[in-house]
Amino acid sequence: MKEIKEFHQSNSGFFIIPKEKILEKKTNFQRLELFEHELYGKVLRLDGYFQTSEFDEFLYHESLVQFPLFAHPNPKKVLIIGGGDGGSLKEIIKHQTIETIKLVELDKEVVDFSKKYLNKIHKNSFEDQRVNLIFDDGMKFLEKNKETFDVIILDLTDPSGESKNLYTKEFYELVLSKLNEKGILSLHTESYIHYPEIFSRIITTLKSVFKYVSIHSVFIPIYGTSLSFGLCSNDINFKEIDKNSLEKRFQKRNISDLKYLDSNIFLSALVEPKYVKDIMQKDTRISRLETPIKEVNKND
Repeated sequence: MKEIKEFHQSNSGFFIIPKEKILEKKTNFQRLELFEHELYGKVLRLDGYFQTSEFDEFLYHESLVQFPLFAHPNPKKVLIIGGGDGGSLKEIIKHQTIETIKLVELDKEVVDFSKKYLNKIHKNSFEDQRVNLIFDDGMKFLEKNKETFDVIILDLTDPSGESKNLYTKEFYELVLSKLNEKGILSLHTESYIHYPEIFSRIITTLKSVFKYVSIHSVFIPIYGTSLSFGLCSNDINFKEIDKNSLEKRFQKRNISDLKYLDSNIFLSALVEPKYVKDIMQKDTRISRLETPIKEVNKND
């Protein structure tokens, strides 16, 4: 089969040569494609962008989910906005102390699709009794919802299309208003290597709302780049969490099937290299609804 590509810049990018295309489907919101690859297993693309693969999904989902759950001293109520593939949900339900999980996904067909084809990623997490699936726009849901949460996770596509407004100051302020004391927001903040202006603008916008914003990153093969993640809170300074406290949390929660994160990785990942700190100054504008981040075309 012919290679499928995603461009980072006009003259560079990432490609795979899949064994076959399993399915292609157009929903009311986006185009779904599912491929089978010799290394990556099943690979999901949305609107021509690589989203996840069976091979390396744990790097993304543990980074997005396990960091905030272990940063929080006692998380009980969690909200996910996005995450229709169920990978984030799978990570959350590993924590037995969590009592309620709400997943708000815009596109019901993504969830239906994932339930059918991506079992190795979600591992039937949708069926957990603590999970409440809601099909709605993330911003509209928060505007009308009065409930508050210990951890809010934004498992979104890149800041374009339907997701663009969810990378703005107005939306982050709305998220903050739905966080309990010691509440944490976790989200991916793009690749600082290939999209430095977008990355720095997201960080600037987060820092205009949250007192504490810490960055960590990991190389994710299916994206062909390192992806960064943000931990945000008005009460928890993530860099002041000590190793003893972390180790006690890991021991108490006794999650045996983490492939990436432990207390040592947590502490080392939050150390920002100088060049990343410099990149944070590339674009210091605050994104607002009337001036959102400019969309990037990664399609081939």
